[in-house]
Amino acid sequence: MAMDLEGRRPVDWVEMDRTRYWPQQWRKATEALAEARQTLERCEVRVSSEDPKYCYDERKAVEKAKRRMELTEEKIQATKRWKVEMRNHYEEFEVQIAKARQYLETDLARAIAALDRKLEALSRYAEAGEVQGPTSKVQG
Repeated sequence: MAMDLEGRRPVDWVEMDRTRYWPQQWRKATEALAEARQTLERCEVRVSSEDPKYCYDERKAVEKAKRRMELTEEKIQATKRWKVEMRNHYEEFEVQIAKARQYLETDLARAIAALDRKLEALSRYAEAGEVQGPTSKVQG
């Protein structure tokens, strides 16, 4: 049972947590990019284009916002791929857990019972040998 829960934890993290997190981050990145573009446009209207450094910080902010949005898009796609892959791996894990559980619940119990029967038979054999006594051979 505990192994099932531990195996399920990363699947839940990808399927639930990351599936919500990255689209939220994408929306935030989209808003930040729109805001950075507006700030750049206001700067360009305000500043003379003859200045080579005009609106440098604003341009950098737009680039940074674009990179963040691209990153979130990549993470959304990666999350979709990982959901499928994690699900497949978890299903394989469940099969292995079921086999181990089957072994522990039935096969191992049968093996222990067989060993108990053999131990009992050996004990009876040893007792029978003690009752008859040791046989002595005469060396000559």
